Amino acid sequence: MSESRASEFDPLRSIRESLPLPKQATAICAKCGAEFQFNPGILRFFKLATTSDKILCPECFNERMAAEEAQKEAARQATVSARRRQWRVECGIPRKFQGQDFSTFEQKRQAKAFKRCWEYADKFPLVQPEKYNSLVLMSPHCWGVGKTHLACSIAHLLLDRWQGEEMACPVKFISEPDLFSNLMETYSFTPEEKHYRESETDIIHRLSRVKLLVLDDVGKVKFADLKFVQRILFAIINKRYDNELPLVMTTNLDKEELCGWLGEASFDRLVEMCRGSFFQMTGESYRRAGNVG
Repeated sequence: MSESRASEFDPLRSIRESLPLPKQATAICAKCGAEFQFNPGILRFFKLATTSDKILCPECFNERMAAEEAQKEAARQATVSARRRQWRVECGIPRKFQGQDFSTFEQKRQAKAFKRCWEYADKFPLVQPEKYNSLVLMSPHCWGVGKTHLACSIAHLLLDRWQGEEMACPVKFISEPDLFSNLMETYSFTPEEKHYRESETDIIHRLSRVKLLVLDDVGKVKFADLKFVQRILFAIINKRYDNELPLVMTTNLDKEELCGWLGEASFDRLVEMCRGSFFQMTGESYRRAGNVG
């Protein structure tokens, strides 16, 4: 439609054209002292964000707004960093590995494992991790090759990637020996302690709901009651399986031994969660070589 035709359907056009143009006023910038013209109708955009009636020129106003935004972002990042530091301790990363992550891992000794774990952590969907694949790091009858270091590095990178989104800590790290130690402790609680301490059910529920569970050293310590072990591990693995939540596991067992340790039902679910593939590591012990392992 032409402009002349469009004006026929614009009854307010003549009214707008009859209005006087906004008057310009002159002011002195309170910061740089420059004289500038402004429209009094939009004066609020150039006033200082205080009780003062001083005026800033557009350039100084923009600089001030940018500085305020930078201060807000710096304060936000400080809050995020503080929460990350708190989470690194609370999530269970061992003290030995609080300062050990991908940057301190000797890549040349386990280049493929490093790449696999880095990509796993870098692509992990922090907000909605459902249906993300699980990861099992195996080194059958081979110790000190860096599985725990890499598992902790995954946890560190997830926390590093968190930018302040509203969520609970996205990762929990626990070794299997510590898990069973914590569980067995609950059986000796006094009636009073049971009111404020976590029960077996509470622990299993917490480990089943976290976005990523890192279960280290599976099968490292042999327990006399294997049925008890399998019942607990099935409860955790099955709940994570049902909730479609991923799991990172490290073990020195081979597949057959791991199946015997977990039980057929848990192992079957774990295979599906890993999409049928476990990652196997070999090599000399870092510890015997005098390095972190």
